[in-house]
Amino acid sequence: MRIATLGNASVIHTRRWVEWFRARGHDVELWSLERGAPELRVRVLPRPPLPGLLRYPLAVPALRQELSAFRPDLVDAHYIPNYGLMAVLAGFAPRVISAWGSDLLRDPRRDPFRRARARFVLAHADHVVTDSENLAAAARGLGAPPDLVSAIPWGIDLSRFAMGKERESGLVVSTRLHEPIYDLPTLIRGVARAQRARPELHLVIAGDGSRRAEIEAQAARELRAGSWRMLGTLAPADLAGWLGRAEVYVAAARSDSTSVSLLEAMACGAIPVVADLEGNREWVSEGEGARLFPAGDDMRLAAGLEAVLADTAWRERARAYNRRIVETRGDAAINMPRVEALFARVAGGVRPHA
Repeated sequence: MRIATLGNASVIHTRRWVEWFRARGHDVELWSLERGAPELRVRVLPRPPLPGLLRYPLAVPALRQELSAFRPDLVDAHYIPNYGLMAVLAGFAPRVISAWGSDLLRDPRRDPFRRARARFVLAHADHVVTDSENLAAAARGLGAPPDLVSAIPWGIDLSRFAMGKERESGLVVSTRLHEPIYDLPTLIRGVARAQRARPELHLVIAGDGSRRAEIEAQAARELRAGSWRMLGTLAPADLAGWLGRAEVYVAAARSDSTSVSLLEAMACGAIPVVADLEGNREWVSEGEGARLFPAGDDMRLAAGLEAVLADTAWRERARAYNRRIVETRGDAAINMPRVEALFARVAGGVRPHA
C-alpha cells in the first residue's frame, strides 16, 4: 500500500508506527509540522508562528499539493484535533483517523468548539482506530458509527521488553513525559512520603518534556539527596534495561487510554503503581498485578508503593501474571498485523469489522 501518514514526527510512537509499516514493505511517507530524526525522512510542512488552532489548518494547501503527487491508497492521520482535521480538510480518501487519548477523553470536554471539531473529524473518517475500549467508547459517544471504530492496542516488542533477571532493591522507575497530564508532581510527593518509611527507596525518572526544569527542582526539594536521578529520553534498549531492574513502575497520569509505558513495565516485571483510570483498568486491577490510587492522591500512591515492597511473594505472582497479560493481549507482533489488515480492507473499499 501507498500510505500517507500524518502525525507528530518528534514523538517516538509516530516513529515506531512508520518504521513498522515500512519494514512490512509498504510505501509510507510521513508529513508533519514537527521535525523528526533524519532517518525517518519526514516531509516537513510549513509551520507559521501561530497558535495550533490556525497553524495546522494553514498547512493544508501544502499538504494537499503533496498528496496529489503521492497519490496514496490510504491517508493515516494521528491525533484528532490537528492531523485528523488536516486529513479531512485535505480531501483525500479513504482516511483512517487514529485517536491517542486526550484528543477524545479530555479535549472535547473543554468547550463546545473542541467538541464540534472532534465530531466533524470523526464524521468524515472512513474508519477510527483507538488503542483501548474506553477510547473507542468515547469515539462512539461523539458520533462515530460503531461499526467504523476499532479498538486495537498497538502493543510492544516483547523480545526487547523482556523480564529482568535481577531486581535492584527499592528501585522505582517513571517513564512518562514531563507534561501536566502525567502529573509528575503528585508522583514525586508520593515517593517522598514513601521514603520516610523506606529510606532505601530511590526514584529514576526517564523521559523529557516542557516541565522538566520544574520537576527537577521539586525532586531536589522533596526527595532525599542522592535518592533520585533524571535520565532524559532513553533508547528503547536502555529503557528496557531500567524496567527490567526496577521493583516498581509508577505513573500518576490524570487521563489515559492504553499506556504503552505500562505495557513495557508489565512485560519487564516492574510492578505497576498507577492511577486508577479506566484505561489502566483494562490491563491491571487493584491487588491483581498492580496497586491503584486515585489520580492526584500522593498519600494513596505512597501506600501503594509500601504495599508492593512489603510483600515479596505477591510481587513474584504479580510479575508472572502481568507478563502473561501482555503476551496475550499486548504483543505488537500480533496486534500491528491486525491494524495492517484493517488498512488493507479500508484501502480496498471494504468496510472493516475489526
